[in-house]
Amino acid sequence: MAETDHFILYSEAPEDEVVETVTRMETFDTLVRALTNNTRPASPIKVTMFEVADVDAVNATFPYPSSGVGGYYNSTEDGPFLVTFRNVMRTGRRSARKAARKSYDWGPEVRQHEYLHHYMYQYFNANYPSWYSEGFAEYYGTMAFPEENVVEIGHAPYFRVDTIRENAWLPVRKLLTAKSYADVGQDIGQLYAEGWLLTHLGAQNKERGAQLQQYLAAVAAGTPYEEAATNAFGDLDVLDAELRKHRQNINAMRLSLKPMNLGTIPVRELTDMESRLMRYQIRLYSGYEKSALPQIVGAVREIRAEAPDNVMGLEIQAQLENLANMPEQAAQTTEHLLRIDPTNIVGLTERGKALTGQLSQSSDDAAWSEARKPFQAAIAASNIAIAPRVAFFESFLAQGQSPSVEAQNRMVEAFQLLPQNDEIRYLLARDFEQRGLIDDAIAIIEPAAFGAFDGDAREKRRRGKAMERYAERYTNIENYETPRDMLDRLEAKKDGRYDPETNTFTPKNPEDSE
Repeated sequence: MAETDHFILYSEAPEDEVVETVTRMETFDTLVRALTNNTRPASPIKVTMFEVADVDAVNATFPYPSSGVGGYYNSTEDGPFLVTFRNVMRTGRRSARKAARKSYDWGPEVRQHEYLHHYMYQYFNANYPSWYSEGFAEYYGTMAFPEENVVEIGHAPYFRVDTIRENAWLPVRKLLTAKSYADVGQDIGQLYAEGWLLTHLGAQNKERGAQLQQYLAAVAAGTPYEEAATNAFGDLDVLDAELRKHRQNINAMRLSLKPMNLGTIPVRELTDMESRLMRYQIRLYSGYEKSALPQIVGAVREIRAEAPDNVMGLEIQAQLENLANMPEQAAQTTEHLLRIDPTNIVGLTERGKALTGQLSQSSDDAAWSEARKPFQAAIAASNIAIAPRVAFFESFLAQGQSPSVEAQNRMVEAFQLLPQNDEIRYLLARDFEQRGLIDDAIAIIEPAAFGAFDGDAREKRRRGKAMERYAERYTNIENYETPRDMLDRLEAKKDGRYDPETNTFTPKNPEDSE
């Protein structure tokens, strides 16, 4: 395990490889900030990176069956995280040497790619079209360091190049005006491939790059797609011809770097017990099947028995007990943990959850206030701890009351710390709405609403039913209305088109009616 200014890495790799990985990621972060002209202060929230053995191990971290995923990024109230691999699967390769070399190239690219999703969501608070989110991650994610103090930017992902050169061309007008996957039919792969190509062109052509940013800003502000495209790029047929030509001239830029000195990076080797618990730690981020939680709690208790005072083990057990709806046991575990470490943020947060979890809406206000004190202690101990701020806010919802002004302020702080988290954004916007602060609610939800590919009504219903099933079965999945649906309702309330008795509203545009 290693920790730097922006990253926490857990890996089975030897110490020198761990240091190399976090050093590369710090260098990568510095370069991306410079290349995107990002002058915003760096977030105090570190990205936790879990590096597992191989692609199969990446897929095993999901709570549901999965295959073929090389890495992923997400965020929870515990912060942003990504899961990637050390080694590539050797299946189909002619030699271990070639496989190892591919791993050296591909492993860092996947890690960089997934981090770029975090970077975009953290620093550019808008929900861009899906093709641009991926194009951005793929353009900078292939950044290579072929030799000391040299970087190459813009290498082409082979799978995108194959798609561009072998499939039917998607007119750029269709690319830039697609509001949902239904708008491109079977050309979703081509949508992403040409989206990457346009991102590549924009990154290496100053004029087109400025136009691309103008288009993205307009879409994020709610401008109709075609209007945003023509206003930004001008004649789309000219852009189409230029993009077609660019696919024959995909080059990487080679730049010299100034040496970066990160100083000595301390590496701590996990104990044998901690190593065995890591699979459970990762799943606290990625999710569990709810029905399996009692058995998982039992397994963790058994592993912990050999070192009952280990802080990491107590933290994991307390979190799992609360997830499994075992508040009495979680209260005992957190009492043990806080005797060892009285200001432990996880311990205080989970104790608050355990105490409030034993109350009901009929419990008196004094009991609820007392049970919330651990949340307040955790918040006082850390100005960047997200989990206690969210839990403090949600405790009022569990009580059946509107959150206090203090709780609302803490939720605003959580949102400012982790703006990319959909649940925090939604809960805060809904709270503003319920207080009648419609403009504030719109400001919170709007960046997530524009640019998202919701699909047609049939696709939305299908996805909604799937999300409902997943939310019932797995942790870390919530089934809320889409940001677009919420924004439509909020704007209807603001414009006087909303009927509170029927909870319906008149569409702003007649063509929006089904």
